[in-house]
Amino acid sequence: MQVKSPNAFCYISARMISPPARMALIVLLLLAVGCFTQPTAQEPAESKTTTVIPLPFDLTWTAVNNVIQQNDFQIQAQDPNHGILEVLGHRFSLQDADCGKIKSIGGTYAVEPEADGTAVYNFQVKPVSNESTRVTVRASYDSPLHVPFHTNSDVQCTSRGAEESRLLQQILAQARVTHPPAYRKPGAPEPAPSAPFLAPGRPTLLKPGMLPKGLSE
Repeated sequence: MQVKSPNAFCYISARMISPPARMALIVLLLLAVGCFTQPTAQEPAESKTTTVIPLPFDLTWTAVNNVIQQNDFQIQAQDPNHGILEVLGHRFSLQDADCGKIKSIGGTYAVEPEADGTAVYNFQVKPVSNESTRVTVRASYDSPLHVPFHTNSDVQCTSRGAEESRLLQQILAQARVTHPPAYRKPGAPEPAPSAPFLAPGRPTLLKPGMLPKGLSE
């Protein structure tokens, strides 16, 4: 027998066999049967998925790409002209997403994301002004679903906004150390390295010839 509701589905199966065996099978089924309930978590608030970076678009784009590399994400698609990046992340957990619940005679438990689940992050980079850029991160999580007496399928999990928030914090931190390249006229010599500085009276392992005049005397 199959029972369905808008937000859950349950499967019960039994065969007409001898009464003792049938009773044992019924008990086993009651213990094993499961009902799946869709994720109930709300979509994350905009404060967890969007921030404004105090940099122009090109430097913000560089900062976002640096964070993607730091997390060892795999870029699947990118469009710099429209500020779009789609990257494949790593394994996610219950702290990152709600994948629904399974109810059974033994109780109710949250669906744990499988190791082969997928996490995809979509970055959108849009200029707000000449000196500021808005960055939005949207996560999409999918995981295989195993419900007793039901063919395996995938479930689309609902993000809790934790990973998006973490990535935005990394982008903000990266933005603080992202600067435009120093301009140098074509043909101009590279700037000479600055001489070592040593406070008077401080010990040093530098050879006398490497010290500015006055410190080596």
